[in-house]
Amino acid sequence: MASRSANPPDNLPADLTSFVGRRSEAHAVRQLLSADRLVTLTGVGGVGKTRLALRVAHDLRRAFPDGVCLVELASLKDPDLLPHTLLAALGIREHSAPATLVLSDYLRARHILLVLDNCEHILVATADLADRLLRVAPKLRILATSRQALRLAGEHVYAVPTLPVPDVDVRLAPGTATQFAAVDLFAARAAAVVPGFEITADNEQAVIQVCQRLEGIPLALELAAVRLRVLTVEELAHRLSGRFELLREGSRNLPERHQTLEALIDWSYELCTPAEQTLWARASVFAGGVGLDALEAVCADELLGEESILDTVAGLTDKSILIRGEHGGRVRFSMLETIREYGQARLRESGSEPEVQRRHRDWYCRLIEKAAAEWFGPGQEDWAALLRVEHPNVRAALEYCLARQDEARVGLRMAGLPWFLWAALGFMTEGRLWLDRALAMDHEPSLERVWALGTAADIAVFQGDEAAATALIDAAHDLAGRLDDPKGLAYATHMRGLRELGADPSAAIPLLVEALERYESVDVPADYPNSVRPALTMAYVLSGDLDRAAEVVEEACTQCKQAGERWLLSYAMWAKGFLRLLQGELEQAEADLCEALQLRRFTPDSLGLAFILDALAWTAAASGECERTAVLLGASDQVWQTVGVPLFGAKHLLARRDQAADLARQAMGNSGFDTAFARGGQLAVDDMLTFALRERRVSPVASPQAHNVLTPREREVADLVAQGLSSKDVAAKLVVSRRTVDAHVDHIFAKLGFNSRTQIAAWVAQQHAAEPPDQ
Repeated sequence: MASRSANPPDNLPADLTSFVGRRSEAHAVRQLLSADRLVTLTGVGGVGKTRLALRVAHDLRRAFPDGVCLVELASLKDPDLLPHTLLAALGIREHSAPATLVLSDYLRARHILLVLDNCEHILVATADLADRLLRVAPKLRILATSRQALRLAGEHVYAVPTLPVPDVDVRLAPGTATQFAAVDLFAARAAAVVPGFEITADNEQAVIQVCQRLEGIPLALELAAVRLRVLTVEELAHRLSGRFELLREGSRNLPERHQTLEALIDWSYELCTPAEQTLWARASVFAGGVGLDALEAVCADELLGEESILDTVAGLTDKSILIRGEHGGRVRFSMLETIREYGQARLRESGSEPEVQRRHRDWYCRLIEKAAAEWFGPGQEDWAALLRVEHPNVRAALEYCLARQDEARVGLRMAGLPWFLWAALGFMTEGRLWLDRALAMDHEPSLERVWALGTAADIAVFQGDEAAATALIDAAHDLAGRLDDPKGLAYATHMRGLRELGADPSAAIPLLVEALERYESVDVPADYPNSVRPALTMAYVLSGDLDRAAEVVEEACTQCKQAGERWLLSYAMWAKGFLRLLQGELEQAEADLCEALQLRRFTPDSLGLAFILDALAWTAAASGECERTAVLLGASDQVWQTVGVPLFGAKHLLARRDQAADLARQAMGNSGFDTAFARGGQLAVDDMLTFALRERRVSPVASPQAHNVLTPREREVADLVAQGLSSKDVAAKLVVSRRTVDAHVDHIFAKLGFNSRTQIAAWVAQQHAAEPPDQ
């Protein structure tokens, strides 16, 4: 089981433009997915594979009770990160087990549709993973888009055709051209570019010529429509004609339609100014989008001055080469992958690719360094948002470092310095992957290696990987001593204290005190000493020195609040809440723990979430709230399965967890406890927070009395939904229309306060469990 950020997962983007001309194709693909578990949409770049896949996915939302999830693969270059990318798209938080195993366990019993978009550049890895997942998850469906088939048994390949265009040899009656989807699409996009544009008797033949020469390729039509800002339709048709004939003869080894699309992009490229061409090529080094500041830093030089970047970006945006968007109040620019790949080819041809890639790496190395210096402060939430959106570029920078032996040292620094990045932003397992790779490449003694060993040890400790943690800590401490590195010695001592905390809190105290003293004698960001204090608080608490614990945790809270820091403050409030619990101040304990939970809402830190849910469960047990205890324990158990060993194997904390579970089980009975525990395990992360904070009662299981609210037919539909039947299957079984079934499902949602079929299934299971044996 894995922790989710939504229930069910659904990250499909909203349509920004009208969907034109693909009704029959969408119907055909929907029919294929009803019969086949793997459907791959193939075709040339720009033919509209992604758009068709998203339309089908939108249409099929109701048919997949456990969700529809888009997994965008265009910017992913490392096949080893494919499982991690799927986990992120599904909203699965941290996990210590191999990513493929976590995916298999998560999908095993779920009725879900995965849309794997742009698979061609990691075809083998995608095929291998899809094959494995389809074998272990019988209700899983996969809709893939790729320029090549995955070549798996059971795969149905659907070649996406170009849009219909008028036949060259047939003269259409005036005013009838828009019955062809290509003409209709071009007219719609032209009207968006030139307000008031419409097909008239004067321009209809020119429009038809454009669509014919572009062979109905949607991307080509859309790019061509942009040119109407500076050309008439007649001029556009004239320019396309000669250019295509020339380029058809230049690349005989490419598919004809690919030649046509490449010709259009060549033509768009040549219509750009020299500065725009240069920026197009250089901007292709960015993955997943880029801000203006990064473009200026990476793409400018003596050939393309920094002062000209803004106007050049505006020109490329106007030509639809760059796509403008906003994220977190910042403007960002992205490229269609076909456009980006074209730019990468031009960048290689220019001979400047190594230099631009190095500048790209340097920019993101500086970004990491600045984030590390400023993380402990009022801008933390903004940094968290920026680092998450820039994660594809950070990945690309790390890939650059680890593909070159002479750059591995920089990779060590980039992966080892931002310890908070991997923990706070939900990338612990991926962080461990980068650190292991970098450490394996660069064995030479260095300060960067000390820090990378320490950060890898930090992750291993909290994943409960005791053997690895011990080896990494010892290596870091030994190397820091040989290099006479006081910062590294402080970090290694800190990690030794964390490792001891789980086994012997009394032994952890002198190590954590020493680490705190060492940190305060060297120049390190304030998050390092303040990350020691919550752990030291827990060491004092578990050793019985509550007064000293209170002093340390108050100091941690004061430091964080004065700096405007939230993430470590959350850990401090967790420790403070646990202290209040042991002091018998149950109401204040829950208040402190809820404040910790509120502070954590801006980060996907599964480790901290699991700690807080457990402490809230213990507080509920002490207050006699047995059902709440069981639900919270079920929720925390779900999260721990994605992080590692529960409570990182700390025996004192595990004993507290067992004690709370025993109290609740004795009061509720095995059946009642197990039902409530399972209920917590079914909560999505947002619902966990809502339940834990008592904001409103959220549960996938309604009260037994709700059974009487449903009509007999609604109860019948609920039973069939619980069996995993789609609306179509339920309709066939009850001999009613699908629309009628959907209406019944909507009524059930409204009456029981649910929003997913999974919740209906859990409720039905509870009803059956509560029935007398003779029923």
